[in-house]
Amino acid sequence: MTTNKQVEPGTVPTVPPTLDLTKDFTGLVRFSTPTDEEMQVLSGLRSASGPWKERGETPAESMEALTKLRPFISVGKIDSVVVGYVTVERDGPVPGASYMRNIVVKAELRKKGVGKQLLEQSLKVARDMNRKTLALRVDPANSSAVSFYRTNGFTTVATVVSKKSGKLRLLMSREL
Repeated sequence: MTTNKQVEPGTVPTVPPTLDLTKDFTGLVRFSTPTDEEMQVLSGLRSASGPWKERGETPAESMEALTKLRPFISVGKIDSVVVGYVTVERDGPVPGASYMRNIVVKAELRKKGVGKQLLEQSLKVARDMNRKTLALRVDPANSSAVSFYRTNGFTTVATVVSKKSGKLRLLMSREL
């Protein structure tokens, strides 16, 4: 899809800076609600990440899903570059707990401190909702994600079957 953006005479459109991928980005992620342009970026991130990629979800399908989640999205950016996002809803499968539905890190920025900052943002959002617990579901075969959550204080509270895929998921939670 191509769009033509009107530019005031005498101005040059700005291009977001590129990030030095050799850096550790700990402490550099800033959060905001998504703009319309960022929603396009987020749909591309989602459709290129598991489990949506494995399901064959298209960017258009990702956009449809994210549009429904928009009120719950925190976009992570470094120097105006979108590096990931997290969605946290007030209610989920654990009574009284906030629910982290999605956490997505740009592929080339994984293992550089971005995921930890997205997770910290989700904990902050849950606290701001006056919740005492944050819950999430994760594929038990995704050992790196399970390890990440355990390292960050989550424990498995149940094994559940996903309504969408019919596959087993770990239901994990953490006290805030």
